[in-house]
Amino acid sequence: MTTPKKPEPIKDISELKALLQLAVGLELSTIPVYLTALYSIKDGTNTDAAQTIRSVVMEEMLHMALAANVLNALGEAPSVKPVDFRGHKGLKPVPEYPLDNPLISGIGELALRPLTRQAVDSFVKIEHPFHGAAAVGAIRCAENSYPTIGEFYEAIMTALEEKCTDQDFSATRQVRATEYYGGAGQAIEVKDRKTAVAAIHKIIDEGEGLPEGKLEEQAKKVTDEDRLNSGWQMYSHYARFRELQTGRRFRTDQKAGDEPKGSLLLVDYGAVHPAMFVQRNGATTGGPEGAALNEFDLAYSQLVDDLYLAFAGGRKKVKDKLAPNGERTGDPLPLAVHGMYALKNKAVALMRTPNPVNPAHTLCPRFFYANAEDRTKLQDEIKHWKGQTR
Repeated sequence: MTTPKKPEPIKDISELKALLQLAVGLELSTIPVYLTALYSIKDGTNTDAAQTIRSVVMEEMLHMALAANVLNALGEAPSVKPVDFRGHKGLKPVPEYPLDNPLISGIGELALRPLTRQAVDSFVKIEHPFHGAAAVGAIRCAENSYPTIGEFYEAIMTALEEKCTDQDFSATRQVRATEYYGGAGQAIEVKDRKTAVAAIHKIIDEGEGLPEGKLEEQAKKVTDEDRLNSGWQMYSHYARFRELQTGRRFRTDQKAGDEPKGSLLLVDYGAVHPAMFVQRNGATTGGPEGAALNEFDLAYSQLVDDLYLAFAGGRKKVKDKLAPNGERTGDPLPLAVHGMYALKNKAVALMRTPNPVNPAHTLCPRFFYANAEDRTKLQDEIKHWKGQTR
């Protein structure tokens, strides 16, 4: 690996669309990492940590919607299909874990872990402007890759400002502000260059891509739209995770780059299910445990499908006993939100189940996105393993 010069600017609209497809996937890639830690917290414990992680997850979903809105406005619907970008072939928008993002080198490996000190350290690294490095030049990355998430989004911002004309935009298939809830900020409907830039800026301002200069700003700096009705202040993801990492809140007069010195924020790492991630091609577990892991993967795959269908402006048929033919056409976005709550129940059940291969640990969700062929295999395995237990 070498430290190459900064990647060349995006040269045309096809490259911009490819990066926006991958931006939707980039925002998705952090969600299972954070959810695994969140779902591992035992009931009634670590309420502050749970609130922090949950708030970030909701904003990552908003960031997915913002990137999707920009892509839709440029005439291309978000898709789970692999994307080519320069020397990178077949980049998957929907990640597999553990993940080493081939397009952004500084993040490092994204792994699924319960709430541990190591997990929180990785959260801080994801959200840091240089992903923990002293400077962007200290990050080693491959050709046609970006050293940081910030550089990745800067390339998109520059292309939106310089390469796209107003005629390139059309306010179609937009996730509206009224359709998103649960975190700070709101969805921006993209109809022109100005709103496209504003959407990307919101992603950068709240979380990934945090500019270096933000470290010298007030840690708890918030705007009116960063406040929830509860009074919770949604300052940057980096600052929130630094508070978890250090076990202290930032004082209002501190900068984001400072060591938090405010009130205690206690995290009990002992009040966590000892889940251990096992890849599908690793040490396998059959029987009811294997069936439960597969059932989670199928539910997660459906959730991802519903999200992408919503972002692409699609509709979904759902069962409804009150409808004339027993079904109705509904908006897939609320269904996806409902699916996330159902996913939590499955995840918690897994994390309470001892791993027969390693009884000191419990099962861990794999967040494996299965294509049509994979789903058939998962279903066949479920039938086989459940049949063995009868």
